[in-house]
Amino acid sequence: MRGARVSSGALGVVCFMLGAAAQAAELPPGPNRELVARECQACHDLDMVVASNETRETWNTLLDSMTSYGLRVSPEDRSKILDYLATALGPKPGTAR
Repeated sequence: MRGARVSSGALGVVCFMLGAAAQAAELPPGPNRELVARECQACHDLDMVVASNETRETWNTLLDSMTSYGLRVSPEDRSKILDYLATALGPKPGTAR
């Protein structure tokens, strides 16, 4: 069966890609982590969220932007999301921006 052969190199690339997908970014621990995971993952993966290092002001602006794209949360949940993002994924004291 000529068409059924897969090179070991191609197979290795596929396995690597599947492994990378399985090791998707995780949010750091903190209050309201599950709320943030649920709401953010409704539209995109968490890689971009976890990779961010934004100030509270910038997170607030980003939440406004996400609301314009369809994020629907109560004002109370929005506040919880902002608190989590600013605390868990904000600049750490002593780090330059």
